Amino acid sequence: MAVKRILLAKYGSCAGQACIAIDYVLVEKSFSSTLVELLKEYIKKMFGDNPKASNTIGRIVNRKHCNRIKSLLNEPNVKESVVFGGSMDEDDL
Repeated sequence: MAVKRILLAKYGSCAGQACIAIDYVLVEKSFSSTLVELLKEYIKKMFGDNPKASNTIGRIVNRKHCNRIKSLLNEPNVKESVVFGGSMDEDDL
């Protein structure tokens, strides 16, 4: 139940692009691996195995925001901490 609520808090508000969408979750270290696996499982249920082909997830609104997110993903300690996704297609906004 908690995993569904976390994902709805992120993707239920304008596909995660609203200022009220959550950006992180604080969790006890002993539960973090389990939570990550459950989140990945439910993301696949929500958007399919190929989120890029999904018609249920919104695209980034424009190239400026795409570049902003791309730079965030390339920050130190971020790229190696991505556990699901992390790739971008600038030609398919």
